[in-house]
Amino acid sequence: MGRNPDFHESLGHSFTDVLSAIAHENRPQTVTVSAKPFIKWVGGKRSILPELLKRIPKNYDNYHEPFLGGGALYFALQPEEAYLSDINFPLVLTYKAVRDDVENLIKKLRVHEKNHELEYYKNARLKIAKEKDLTAVAALFIYLNKTCYNGLYRVNKAGGFNVPMGNYKNPAIVDEENLRNASKVLKGATIEQRSFKQAKVYKNDFYYLDPPYHETYEGYSSNGFGDKEHFDLAQFCKQIDKKGGYFMLSNSDTPYVRKLYEGYNIETVSASRFVSCKAHQRGKENELLIRNYATE
Repeated sequence: MGRNPDFHESLGHSFTDVLSAIAHENRPQTVTVSAKPFIKWVGGKRSILPELLKRIPKNYDNYHEPFLGGGALYFALQPEEAYLSDINFPLVLTYKAVRDDVENLIKKLRVHEKNHELEYYKNARLKIAKEKDLTAVAALFIYLNKTCYNGLYRVNKAGGFNVPMGNYKNPAIVDEENLRNASKVLKGATIEQRSFKQAKVYKNDFYYLDPPYHETYEGYSSNGFGDKEHFDLAQFCKQIDKKGGYFMLSNSDTPYVRKLYEGYNIETVSASRFVSCKAHQRGKENELLIRNYATE
């Protein structure tokens, strides 16, 4: 561990400057559209994108993100070839619909926007688990995400979405321009529903890992994500390191996490949290960025 390939100089903290520098200096790619996450997500990374971007390895082959969530780093980097995955099945279907059927998706979202009110929302919560049309599932997923309380994704033990409706006057249910731009960016991505344990490890590939944070939020799936899963993830990171790949991981700043990743490059960054399952967890808080490579 702790390999030191040639890296670019540390970048500034302006998001525009950082993204521009990444696009032109960090690795060959073509950033042709402005795209951002099309869903709100617990632990989303838009607030610390400059910190992430200036720590990307300069030379790597393919990009992997096994905990896709809102995909903020992916949309900022826009790599030519990427392998995106998540255990959340409706989320994965939504990404595929944005990539492959965006115009039909937009039409369905317009219907949800037109009919949005409390009873319609409650019916949509029940309907998403029964819907068979994949693009319809995606439209329901985005609709619920944009209108539920605090953008929270939470399911019960049976896998049913159970978040109450948020108190929004004009929720942004249909962002046509961004959905179309995201669709263009996603054309070069392989998107799969799977656990991080099923991700393949390759030499010289880069893996960004953003799991449900330790001791913070376990309602992401009906199975949860506790100490055992975090231990397994640390073992997965060791596989990446042993194989000759690069990983960067975001997580809570807890003694358990620090112990799991002893010997790696561990840094503390301050992140703004606007989407969280608990009010006291919103706002500024410290989290860890862990890497098996150095940037200087």
